[in-house]
Amino acid sequence: MMGAAKAFISVDAEGLPYVPYKGMLMPGDPLYGEMREIMTRTVLVAVKVLHDAGFEPITVADSHGAMVNVDPLRLPGYTVLVRGFPRRLMMVSGAEGSEAAVFLGYHSSPGLGGVLAHTYSGRIVERVDVAGQDDASEYILNAYALGELGVPVILVAGDSTLRGRVEKHTPWAVFIALKERVSSMADASPGWVEIERSLKTGIEEAVRRLRSGEAEPLRPPEPWIRIMFKRPWHADIAELFPCVERLDGLTVRLGCERFTDNLKLLEGLVIAAYSLER
Repeated sequence: MMGAAKAFISVDAEGLPYVPYKGMLMPGDPLYGEMREIMTRTVLVAVKVLHDAGFEPITVADSHGAMVNVDPLRLPGYTVLVRGFPRRLMMVSGAEGSEAAVFLGYHSSPGLGGVLAHTYSGRIVERVDVAGQDDASEYILNAYALGELGVPVILVAGDSTLRGRVEKHTPWAVFIALKERVSSMADASPGWVEIERSLKTGIEEAVRRLRSGEAEPLRPPEPWIRIMFKRPWHADIAELFPCVERLDGLTVRLGCERFTDNLKLLEGLVIAAYSLER
């Protein structure tokens, strides 16, 4: 498709419909195959609607766990699949040069009490704050990173507990609730036919807003990221890295000049902290 614009999709698991159980999340878990099918079907709906709207190629960043969840053999030829971990910019790797970004299966931060809520690593990270957003979720961190790259987020689909944050920070973005919280490990979701219809109409509306000039990149007001770790030795490891300021026993501040550099540093610190958890 000559002259078509590039679109980007980041897909996570915990905000997908019908995924409330830890035993669905990782290879080897008893219901992992079920989650993988749900994720793949959700992505297939989104890429088709975006392609019908004139986007090609569509880059899909598999962004949960080891990041090898989407079935690559079922994706159409106009897609590019980014999979595997670690990688530059984690959940938004491959977004450079995109006209717009879509977030699928996104969940809230722990403080909002959503289903399976965490920020990047529930074993390592207690809380993440960024300029303008306390108790930050992966949604806002990734939206800021994309904003620094000049890419607007036009749709977020996931846990309903994210709605307020999306409406506050990216009011031009369409929000689709794929699930309602029943408890931290229980959810309620519509039937698949309704999920598919909501995604189709939501993405169509998001593209309309983009092309009418309503969407804009969400640029971070300040580049810093503050991390409260679960254990003091996680902060001890973090303190060994450049651009890191120790604030207290559990908390550090990442002070690189670019937000995307701080996000990459966050990824590296989490990976390093895992070395003491094994």
